[in-house]
Amino acid sequence: MANKILIQGSIIRAAYGVLALLFPKLLLAGTGMTEDELGPEARYFNRLFGGRDLLVAGATVLAVRSGKPEPAVKANLVAELTDTVSLVEEARIRGGMDKTLAIGLAFNLGGYATWLRALRALKR
Repeated sequence: MANKILIQGSIIRAAYGVLALLFPKLLLAGTGMTEDELGPEARYFNRLFGGRDLLVAGATVLAVRSGKPEPAVKANLVAELTDTVSLVEEARIRGGMDKTLAIGLAFNLGGYATWLRALRALKR
């Protein structure tokens, strides 16, 4: 069951990665925001995160296929943790949550739910 969760989570992570890396305007449009609202830096940083997420998704699939899902779960949880640190720091600096951070929080919580489910399945 853990392997299935890891693969499904990796598909979602990879889909985000492709959108963010190759189609950042489409990704922004899906959130109801435009590049004009956020500026070119947002496009660039989305592309960077897209590359990161493609790498993490690929490494996760390789780990599962190699019969070593536990390190993959841990790597995904570390990615979520770094996202959480970034989110908390941004909220602190901005003086609260805005639409961008709320979307990031939703992705972050969804990620934790996925990887913690996988971890729980490994322990069974």
